[in-house]
Amino acid sequence: MTVAGPRVVILGGGLAGLATAWELSSGQWRKHLESITLYQRGWRLGGKGASSRGRFGRIEEHGLHVLLGYYDATFRVLREVYGELDRAFTDPECPIRSWRDAVSPAGDVGLADWEDPAWSHFVTGFSGNDAIPGEPGAEDRPIQPLDMASRALRLLVDFHGSMGSPRAPAHVYVSGSPEPRSEASDWATLVRGAGLTALAALLEAVERSARLASGAGLGYRLVEALAAALQAWRDGMRQVLLLDPAARRTWQLVDLVVTNVQGMAADGLLSGIGYERIDHLDYRDWLTRHGAARETIDSPIVRGMYDLTFAYEGGDRAKPRFAAGLGLQLAFRMLFDFKGSIFWRMQAGMGEAIFAPLYQGLADRGVEFRFFRRLDRLRLADGRAISSIDLTRQVNLRSRVDRYEPLVRVHGLPCWPDRPLVGQLDTDPGDGLESHAEAARGSGVEKLVAGRDFDVVVLAVSLGMIPHVASELLAADNAWRDMVDSVATVATRSAQLWLNVTESEMGWDGPRGVTLSGFGEVFDTWASMSHLLPMEAWPSAGTPRSIAYLCGAMPDADPATGDEVVRDVLRRFLEQEVGALWPSAQDSDGFKWEMLCDDLQRSGPDRLSGQYVRANLDPSDRYVQSLPGSGKHRIAPGRTGFENLAVAGDWTACGLDAGCVEAATRSGILAARAILSGSVRSSTISGARR
Repeated sequence: MTVAGPRVVILGGGLAGLATAWELSSGQWRKHLESITLYQRGWRLGGKGASSRGRFGRIEEHGLHVLLGYYDATFRVLREVYGELDRAFTDPECPIRSWRDAVSPAGDVGLADWEDPAWSHFVTGFSGNDAIPGEPGAEDRPIQPLDMASRALRLLVDFHGSMGSPRAPAHVYVSGSPEPRSEASDWATLVRGAGLTALAALLEAVERSARLASGAGLGYRLVEALAAALQAWRDGMRQVLLLDPAARRTWQLVDLVVTNVQGMAADGLLSGIGYERIDHLDYRDWLTRHGAARETIDSPIVRGMYDLTFAYEGGDRAKPRFAAGLGLQLAFRMLFDFKGSIFWRMQAGMGEAIFAPLYQGLADRGVEFRFFRRLDRLRLADGRAISSIDLTRQVNLRSRVDRYEPLVRVHGLPCWPDRPLVGQLDTDPGDGLESHAEAARGSGVEKLVAGRDFDVVVLAVSLGMIPHVASELLAADNAWRDMVDSVATVATRSAQLWLNVTESEMGWDGPRGVTLSGFGEVFDTWASMSHLLPMEAWPSAGTPRSIAYLCGAMPDADPATGDEVVRDVLRRFLEQEVGALWPSAQDSDGFKWEMLCDDLQRSGPDRLSGQYVRANLDPSDRYVQSLPGSGKHRIAPGRTGFENLAVAGDWTACGLDAGCVEAATRSGILAARAILSGSVRSSTISGARR
């Protein structure tokens, strides 16, 4: 028999595995590949981004997820998926028919600050722009360091312009809460003074020099002048601006931007040298080296960056750790490279906005899915190739059922149920199909053999699962062992609350739809998600009036009792801390528990049993961190050291070494490109993998 091309097996149905399948199956893919088959534990896709529908059709998420405006690879895939599905024609009753229906701009970003003896908060509103994320080729065009520095300085000039006039499009404004910003305050007058005028002139000099040098670098005198001018300007403003809380917050943003630009100049990064040169340092330590003020290092802006990336070693908030080069890159990309909006939030569950359409699109393309297959072990033959794959079949399909159909409809929207659809199965497998702790359960063994069942393998499981399923690879290759030992993961906690009152009735005085970070010690990030209520299926008499999502890093705990630990932490959080956000949600007795929706009408803290909490402790659920010095140990998707193996995930070296959906998507794309180029099947390199 003539084989058209390699048979590809993808192990894992998170975004990395699905992005690999999407890139592989583009165009006339059967001219290059014989088959693409994806194996998935349990009944749903999405990995750490999975969501499902629970009681009353409520959306139940793995955690809080937003898309950032610089996620060009993710948006490119999303746009292609919805374009091919063409739901406006093929599924006109579906409420989400295009990618613009699936996500919407969210420009209000909140931060919290401790002002003894209580927390306060403020909201930064980022006006959008006309750029569209995910334009073809955008993900392959890196933003140049000098361009980032130029945009950073322009932000300060734009801010100068916004101080004395109404906000204009593409400007950034900062509003302190609860008091609105005063347009005529003394500090604003100062900021409008000669400092920013001089800075604007310096910006023009930088840009002229860059054009003359064609991006090759700046002369030493220009670099020194840039650093000296920024230092003098910053120091001259500091004492006056720190006298007012709103001015202090603004100055912290200015100080952060200025320090980043100054540090880039001092470390030679403006000439285009890679960020990895400083990745052995923690980002806060790097900022300190380049003169950032103590109040900036401890500011809600910096703390919020660490909170949003769960950047606490071992879940210990006393150990904030994040690689400096990556921190610099992410800060500039988030602030200065966003398209359309700094944040985009999903208009349904992430499983419905992203993973159900991906599943449908891939199935239409001819990609095969094998649900209820738990990966147990990759096995090596003599040499450096995967010889076989051991799987456990968790449950069998009912007779005469050829293919498991995983989706259900809620208000016409394809969704993932919170349990398997047992009508298609020969038995009810019960709970625990997605838990590594339930590894002993199963209805049969399945072995895939190289040359018979597959030619190329894509390992797209979470990093935490690697020691459990790839122990032979770790034993055979020190690079794999170094990667597992050096690239850390952390447990996270999340909670979703459905409330009988609106946010304003709880005392929230900021804009609706905000995402706020940098708050408290346990649930440091809150997102207003009330816009999802119309997508759920509550009875008219018991429909909630608002939804709140909470999340944060957590120390390790026993997975068997993890959810109870999170519920207890949530109880104490609501009783003791949440009043700083929702002052009307508490009285002299503590939290007003009757505000929580509970159709069983329980009383007091027992109403928490009607909410949704998760302790993400399972090896497959843990968040991948970017600790200082760890990036060099990541393995690139197409350079694994094993000739028929590629890897995909946000733990790989994909050019964005951070735990996020964009890294997962980029990694999957790189894995697919390596397979299509033939480099996976021919590579036996066991040295550098980046």
